Amino acid sequence: MAGTVLILGSWQKLKSFDWNAFWAIYQSVHLGWMGMSAVLVLGTYLARVLRWQMMIRPIAPAASPVRIFKATAIGFTSVILLGRPGELVRPWLIARSEKVPFSSQMATWFLERVFDLLAVLALFGIGLYEFDPEGRDVSAGIAWVLNAGGGLVVLLATACLVILFFAGRSKEVVSERLTGALGFLPEPWLGKARALTSSFTSGMACCRKKGDVIYLLLITAVEWLIITAGTICFFRAFPATVHMTKMDTVVYLGFVAFGSIVQIPGIGGGVQIAGTVVLSQLFGLAAAEAAGIAVANWLITWVSILPIGLALAALDGLRWQSLRQISQELGDQEPQP
Repeated sequence: MAGTVLILGSWQKLKSFDWNAFWAIYQSVHLGWMGMSAVLVLGTYLARVLRWQMMIRPIAPAASPVRIFKATAIGFTSVILLGRPGELVRPWLIARSEKVPFSSQMATWFLERVFDLLAVLALFGIGLYEFDPEGRDVSAGIAWVLNAGGGLVVLLATACLVILFFAGRSKEVVSERLTGALGFLPEPWLGKARALTSSFTSGMACCRKKGDVIYLLLITAVEWLIITAGTICFFRAFPATVHMTKMDTVVYLGFVAFGSIVQIPGIGGGVQIAGTVVLSQLFGLAAAEAAGIAVANWLITWVSILPIGLALAALDGLRWQSLRQISQELGDQEPQP
């Protein structure tokens, strides 16, 4: 709901917002399509588990997909309940369960973001190519995105590929480069930095074989194909979006995902805000309809994992107060496996 308030921009606009139309959007939902969308979204977590298992195989060849799934579900639930600090819970849980250094799992988390960003850039690039702004009344922010988006795609894609290239170098080379950049530190701190970078680079070992990188790219592609299929089903559930084509869905996903990650002017951040802007300005939905569908999309995409994460956390005896404290302290210390 906070996203809806922010997108309206001012109290005056909020007062004129059609709340009746906002709530009415949920009265005509097709539950079958919505249920299918939720099932597909939950399937993306399995793809994430397989990818993470692949990424840590060089340092944890016996990593359990069941344990990784539990950590993934609890980790994403932590993000919902704790905000961005909850991002650290998943790598911490996996480090603990698989008995590997926490910093190595932070490297894995970082690489996961790189692979996902490449997929988002591909979707956004397709969206830019397919979207025709002719005759559309778009804001200055959206116009800027349409004009500058191609350059941003090239720049960020190049940065991602450079990161993967350096991650694929030998552990000694990467560690030497990183510790060299920290050479200004006093000797006691430099020694700790060497140990930390050594542990961190061990989490990037998955990028040292071309075959493994290709496999990770394929898993990422499958993950985002499932996300696209789930979004297609989601739009079929609302009369206001049932007319949207598969390519319309790709355009929507590209703009929303890119806007949420990069937080570019006129779109990001936040899935609810970005979704509202894209649906209203690019696809001509009324503000209330766009806001209602964007909030529902956030609930299906993010909050659907919440019951599973809560149940798994309870079975493991984890308390959310403890996880909140852990997420706040992880930046200063590394847990012992």
